[in-house]
Amino acid sequence: MENNKLSFHQETIQINCHDVSSITTTTTHNDNDTIARKEIGITETTETTAQYITTTSTIDNNNNDNDDTKTRSVPFRKWWEFWKTEPSDVDPHTFSKTKKSFILAIIASAGAMAPISSTVYYPALTNVQYELNTTDTAVNASVSLFVFVTAVFPLMWASWSDKNGRRNIYILSFAITVVGTILCAVSVNIAMLIVFRGVSAIGASSVQSMGAGTLSDIFDSHERGRAYAWYVLGPIMGPAIGPIIGGFLTEAYGWRSTFYFSACFGFCILLLIIFFLPETFRSKEKAQSVLTEKEEEMGQEKPEPREERKHKTRFTNPLSPLRFLKLLNVSLAVLYLGILFGVYYLLNTSFAWVFANQYKLDSGIIGACYLPAAVGGMIGGNIGGRLSDAVYNRTVKKATDNQQEKNPEMRISIPILSVSALFLLGVLTGYGWSIKQNVHYSAPMVFSFFVSGAIMLPHVTLTTYLVDSHRSHGASVTSCNNLSRYIFAGVGSLTSSDLMRAMGTGILFTGCGILILLLGIPVIFVKLNPEKWSQKRKQMRV
Repeated sequence: MENNKLSFHQETIQINCHDVSSITTTTTHNDNDTIARKEIGITETTETTAQYITTTSTIDNNNNDNDDTKTRSVPFRKWWEFWKTEPSDVDPHTFSKTKKSFILAIIASAGAMAPISSTVYYPALTNVQYELNTTDTAVNASVSLFVFVTAVFPLMWASWSDKNGRRNIYILSFAITVVGTILCAVSVNIAMLIVFRGVSAIGASSVQSMGAGTLSDIFDSHERGRAYAWYVLGPIMGPAIGPIIGGFLTEAYGWRSTFYFSACFGFCILLLIIFFLPETFRSKEKAQSVLTEKEEEMGQEKPEPREERKHKTRFTNPLSPLRFLKLLNVSLAVLYLGILFGVYYLLNTSFAWVFANQYKLDSGIIGACYLPAAVGGMIGGNIGGRLSDAVYNRTVKKATDNQQEKNPEMRISIPILSVSALFLLGVLTGYGWSIKQNVHYSAPMVFSFFVSGAIMLPHVTLTTYLVDSHRSHGASVTSCNNLSRYIFAGVGSLTSSDLMRAMGTGILFTGCGILILLLGIPVIFVKLNPEKWSQKRKQMRV
């Protein structure tokens, strides 16, 4: 192309490879393996990917009466529209690294909403009990109801999103949680607080399942481990970060300020979703229609219409994701993840009561005592994500060299699972008995650092495995995982004070470590039977 000053109209589109058989092209080979077609005034470059073709058209506007330069990038056009629900014309897997990272940051932040809201007023539990004139069990119920709702409602959100997309559900759900959280802040009795804790949990729970679906939409298998490491930091770090924030807020402004903080945090996430989060869910029908639409925009002849399809309004069963629990590999994985999460919530709930009643610390200091667990979770998540991807990539390379079939179970590492389970037994035992023997409170803080980090290793690996094995139903299978995690978390937070009184912290947390070790053994069975799980998936057509 000559280097003279011209005005251009540039447009980027994406079309399904299966729909381009009728397009005549002349092929030229270069370093990018591109296909070029030249017509009068048009230079078109087409780059092929695994399933899509990205086409860039440059139209010479020399004959126009004005010299205005018009540039349009389809993926970003009209991004400011509130109800923009249609996915862009670009395969989300081809997004730039920067754009993927930005989407990941939004989803990870949104994923922290429910855990932070659930735990932000842990340091204020005694304050709530005193001001609302209630019992410690009733206050724990406000925590547990939030957790139980967070367990159940993602099933419904996931079922809708895997059929209708993600974006609008994110917007609706976060609007609900902002309103519910504000009403928690103005509660006048424990009953009102418990009810609106449930309402706020309904909204905050959406990203617990849909977030995994969004990441599955944009990340390929070889990079998914690190992405999920950041995503699962929300559920793991939230219970540690929330009390840190809540402790200082309660000390300075009272327990109601913790809910105002949660409402502001949720509102900020809502704004990010509205203005910056694209629709990443792409149905097959949408992908196939892109070529026809873009040919019309470019002035090409419209192909003959296909026979019109009959559309029927179908009822979406909100409990349909539960069918994945029929698969033994899924059931074993989510059970183990649920136990890990339940123990973690049990530990975090015990923090508030132990440090307030046994060590006589104020709310601000109690919040700061959660900091080691937060740092441990961050470090453990980073290590877990890198190890998960390294194990998967190394195993896939070995299978490719030996001409063997690849499978999602290649991500699971028996040594990592074994070492982490044994390590958790040791640090949980140390945590429980250091409190039992009334050792200085720095000791349980150190143990909480290692507990949080060790939990992240199997958590990242198995969460990523579940989505890898059911990629087209990522949100649904994650909602099953979420159901297990938060049911056990709810039980742990509700019964923590009663269990500590009945058993003592030493026996209680030693027993938790033994339980984790024993339930980790069946997960090895998942690793060793990839052909069986593949056959089961085919039988279920998932």
